[in-house]
Amino acid sequence: MHLTPSHLQQDGLYFQMGPSHTPNSMIELDASHPHQSPDLPTRSDQLLNEDAISLDSRRLQAQHTTEGYRDGIITGKTESIQAGFDEGFSLGAHIGLRTGQILGLLDGLANSMKESDLDSSGRIVQLLWDAKQELSIENIFSEQYWTSDGSWKYEVKVLTHDNEVTFENIAGDHPIIMKWDQIVEKEISFLQGYKRF
Repeated sequence: MHLTPSHLQQDGLYFQMGPSHTPNSMIELDASHPHQSPDLPTRSDQLLNEDAISLDSRRLQAQHTTEGYRDGIITGKTESIQAGFDEGFSLGAHIGLRTGQILGLLDGLANSMKESDLDSSGRIVQLLWDAKQELSIENIFSEQYWTSDGSWKYEVKVLTHDNEVTFENIAGDHPIIMKWDQIVEKEISFLQGYKRF
């Protein structure tokens, strides 16, 4: 026979089973049982807790899956947007530089011809005005020359020894820029030929 230590019997959380207890039987304790402590959970409380834990686990899993998906999308967009911005910015800078050079040369030619009284009809001033219209951002970056993903539609000649297309090639081979490069070269040649005489 097993004796219960006397200090545990005095504790309110200890209870002793009667002689009807057999090793294979279970006593279901609930709030109406006179010896049950209010702090001990019942079997139905355990089932409710397991369901709540299961629901919480599923909710947390769904929440983490959703947040992980969002984080992945945001990270992917951020990286691709940044890469697209970096490439677009560099290409835009090269195109802007070439456009600015053309307009600057035409403006210089207009001033030089006015000072030399070579352009009494205002032809070069009209060329400058036309160039500003054609070399506008709207025209340079129109759908006629670019796809929706930022690729060019016109032919680009590769001028590097390793057959790699550079932003300088793309800017220089833009049809509007090529047209105005030729016009400026022709006007410069005319002015240089006139000044020699």
